Amino acid sequence: MDRDEEIRQAGRILTEYLRVNGLRKTQERSALLDAIYMYDGYFTPDLLSYDMSEKWNFRVCRATVYNNLALFEDAGLVRKVWLNGEPKYQKIWNNNYGIHLICSGCGSVTDCNDEKVRRQIEEMRKRRFIMSGYSLYIYGHCVKCAAALRRKQRKMEKIYNNKKR
Repeated sequence: MDRDEEIRQAGRILTEYLRVNGLRKTQERSALLDAIYMYDGYFTPDLLSYDMSEKWNFRVCRATVYNNLALFEDAGLVRKVWLNGEPKYQKIWNNNYGIHLICSGCGSVTDCNDEKVRRQIEEMRKRRFIMSGYSLYIYGHCVKCAAALRRKQRKMEKIYNNKKR
């Protein structure tokens, strides 16, 4: 599905959500949703506010951004995740599932689509609990940061060994 079709589909979902919940469809909501669906990865509310005014020449206040992100989350159009202590968002298609690989060094986030892990999580059945979604965070180091960490450790070992002599 191409980006334009994604945006149209998300617009239809939003329109239906607003209708069912008795809310108005505003120009700001539509513009924010279009902007969100232009991102390929994660974004912050501040980045969205900045891009709205600088890239798309559409000014919205921060409260409008935050309020609509919460509304889009309820509508199943975005997912909020906490990465490195701050909230980040990503567009979704009524899919409340995610496996995220997070580098403790540089903070990069890679989504993982390991089918075996997904199946195991989805097969879990808890009594008196109906799962509506999940986010699994796996912390470690990306290849670049792992190499830098190994270099640093080797350097520290040399310094330590030289001091022992």
